[in-house]
Amino acid sequence: MSKIPKKTTKKLKRKKIPDEKLVLRTVRIAAILAGLFLVLSLLFNGTEYFFEGITTNYFEGDFIIERNYWDVIDYSIKVIVIVFEFFFMMISIGNYKELTGKPVKIQEILVLLGICLVQTIRSLVILAFVSIGLSVILFYLFMIQES
Repeated sequence: MSKIPKKTTKKLKRKKIPDEKLVLRTVRIAAILAGLFLVLSLLFNGTEYFFEGITTNYFEGDFIIERNYWDVIDYSIKVIVIVFEFFFMMISIGNYKELTGKPVKIQEILVLLGICLVQTIRSLVILAFVSIGLSVILFYLFMIQES
C-alpha cells in the first residue's frame, strides 16, 4: 500500500437537483400568471357586453387608422392572452409534476387544450391562430423535455 494517495482523474458529474422551495415558488408564480391570463381571457373573449372589441370600442373615432387595423390588434391581443394562459398553465403543471416525480399525462394536456379552445368558440379567426400558437408551444415543450 502506498503512502501517497492516488488522485482520481475522472470527476463524477452529479445531476443538480433544484431545491424543493425554488420549484414550489416557480409553480406558484406560473399558476398566478396563468390565473391572471385566464381572467383576462375570459373578460376579452367571453363577455359580449364589456369587451366585444377591445380596441374598436375605445379608439374607433379618435384615430384615422382604418377599422381593419383595429380588428387585427384586437384579435392579436385576444390570441396572445390565450396562448400565454396555456403556456403558464403548462409550466405550472409541468413543474409540479417534476417535483412529484410523475410525468404530465396526455389527459391533462387535453383538458388544458380544451379550456383554451372553448374560449375561442365565438371567432374562427381567433380559433385558427390560437390553434397554431398552441401547436407551436406543445412542439416546443416536447422538444425541450429530457429523454
